Amino acid sequence: MSESEKGSGTGRPRILVGVDGSKDSLRAVRYAMNEALASGADLWVVHVVDDTDTVSGLWELVLTPEKLRLAGEAKIAEALDLLSTEGFPADRVTSDVLIGRPRVVLADLSDKADLMVVGRRSLTGLERMFVGSTSVAVVVHAGCPVIVISAASTPHKTGGLRTVAVAVSTWPIDESALEWGASEAMLRQARLRVVHVVPETLGIEGADFVSAATTDLNHQLSPLRGKHPDLDVELEVLLGDPVDALVGVSREVDLLILGVHHDRAALGGSIRGVLAHAHCPVGLTR
Repeated sequence: MSESEKGSGTGRPRILVGVDGSKDSLRAVRYAMNEALASGADLWVVHVVDDTDTVSGLWELVLTPEKLRLAGEAKIAEALDLLSTEGFPADRVTSDVLIGRPRVVLADLSDKADLMVVGRRSLTGLERMFVGSTSVAVVVHAGCPVIVISAASTPHKTGGLRTVAVAVSTWPIDESALEWGASEAMLRQARLRVVHVVPETLGIEGADFVSAATTDLNHQLSPLRGKHPDLDVELEVLLGDPVDALVGVSREVDLLILGVHHDRAALGGSIRGVLAHAHCPVGLTR
């Protein structure tokens, strides 16, 4: 996209981070800050006041847009305080409090960002498959890559494993996800782990599919290896349930990147399952 459509107007890339005052969103702010420090990007911190929140509490206290905006400014202030405490340059941060449906507003703003980071609230059991609807909806409609992080599933500091993973299909390989993974790995001085999962439902023929997929993917990875000769690119073809296998991979990497099909109006069950149970931040790109 053109300079007017992407970036912060400073010539530097821009990372959009959505905050709502939760631990998960503050986790997203910290993650976005580290990403900005590594890439030289500016930060754009945004809180969206949900215009459907007109009633609050047992006493049905009617909240005016002004009261909601003031509450949003307090949440922004908390995020800015965190950045200030961590020493992130104030002149590389902008912030906004906007009114609307969070999922719609953030998706629209993503067209003006190079990357978006959002927190996803997770609970336990079946609830984990249905929460985080805002972050899931944002991913579906975002105009830039999105990283989703949850303090519940990733309470520890990320970045110490020095490995970025990208999950790919055999054909056609997702070049946008692969290039993003390579970029993230080089920023972190990490290795790139390219993962493909052959469904275990293939039964006894699964081993043959693993062998064929390994040969095919090694061939498709040749241009990437040639383009980035100093990047350690490791291919791993697994046999098993895709969600279980990728959740297992997420225990061993700093970031797991998944490609989202351009023609999908909703996230598939496998991607939602990985988002719900991953042990590391999850990046999604179209």
